[in-house]
Amino acid sequence: DKLQVKFHVPNEDEVDFACEFVETFIYPELELLNEKCSKMSNDERLRSLTIIRFIAIGCFRMVPRIDSKEVLNLVPSVVPIDTKKRPRYTLYAKEPKFKENLRMRLVTDIGKLLDVLVENHSDDASSIKTALKIYSITSVYFGVFENFVEKLCKDLESIKYSFKDKLSGKRKHPRFVIIKRIAIQLELFSISNYQSLTEIDKQVIFKLFELSIHRYGEVRRNAQVYLFHILRRYLFSYQVIIDRILELLDKPGEADHDQIKGCLYILLGNDSIFIPTKHSWTLLEKLWPSLARTMHATKISTQNLLDRIMEKIGKQFDTPAIIEDTNDVAMKAAIDLWRPLDANELQSRDQMRDERNQANIRSYNNLMEILNSLFYGDPLTWRQQEMTMAFIWLLLQKRIPIPSSC
Repeated sequence: DKLQVKFHVPNEDEVDFACEFVETFIYPELELLNEKCSKMSNDERLRSLTIIRFIAIGCFRMVPRIDSKEVLNLVPSVVPIDTKKRPRYTLYAKEPKFKENLRMRLVTDIGKLLDVLVENHSDDASSIKTALKIYSITSVYFGVFENFVEKLCKDLESIKYSFKDKLSGKRKHPRFVIIKRIAIQLELFSISNYQSLTEIDKQVIFKLFELSIHRYGEVRRNAQVYLFHILRRYLFSYQVIIDRILELLDKPGEADHDQIKGCLYILLGNDSIFIPTKHSWTLLEKLWPSLARTMHATKISTQNLLDRIMEKIGKQFDTPAIIEDTNDVAMKAAIDLWRPLDANELQSRDQMRDERNQANIRSYNNLMEILNSLFYGDPLTWRQQEMTMAFIWLLLQKRIPIPSSC
């Protein structure tokens, strides 16, 4: 407040011009791709997709999220992951108005285009990559990219250091440095302002997942990059692809090597997401036995991937709480922050906690018994036996006794 910072608020003429500009240039390119995609050369397709991509990057701060039903029951919780009353960080003199929600239009058109490109023009790697970028930003981009904000933060640190007064030991920051910091904080808010997963986001994830296990390696690699972006953006969104991964890993008979390889790369993740160590006993109960007993990782490449997954599990796994308790200090802090709970709420809390703890114990015991029976009963290879034993060793703990069969 003391700085009296004034931000430019686009006036009505500027908003109208932006909307007119977007609609003037993006729709002809979309129509061209829809009607003549197969007749266009690789360079012509890439030109159209590049125009669409940069127009989308420029205008998506003005375009709201797609109105879609929220995906429920991703994780058991008594509080919502999202809030309906969301603070706004973008202001205009008037509400931008387009013919339609451009996010939905791009999800539809670019989704169909990806199917055509992958099926009939798999050699056009640049166009496929650009189409994947457009398709993914419809769900995760709201005006700024995370790597851009990280760059701004590094630049700010360099500027602050250069203005440090080493003789007096005090920092004297010019006004522009403080304003730059305020601007960065606003951008940080926009990328950390998480929202709940919707059915449209789920549709985008499924599409990217199927492309992430495609038979063409270049398609797989590019799709996995943008799949990880979305899985990182939306909390617990990895839950929607777990069943499909398990289906492929446990598939009887012959399996497609490229699909298995794609699944293992998804499980390997990157620096920001690693599914096999998520704090969910239900997830571990399903996923770890499938990894240990899958018979489809027969080639050296997939065996190496399993080794890398196991190595990463060993480094990152910390045992999730089986019995979840809340101590008096935490309860007092919650009461001070919010309000005391009445008798009915306390009873409901205790009941839900007991049910969750019992479910965790059942999942833990079941997981240990499955791994034990795999080790002693199933005809596993020495590599699978080693993996099974490693899982059992990681799961040993003192809070509850292990099943008698183990």
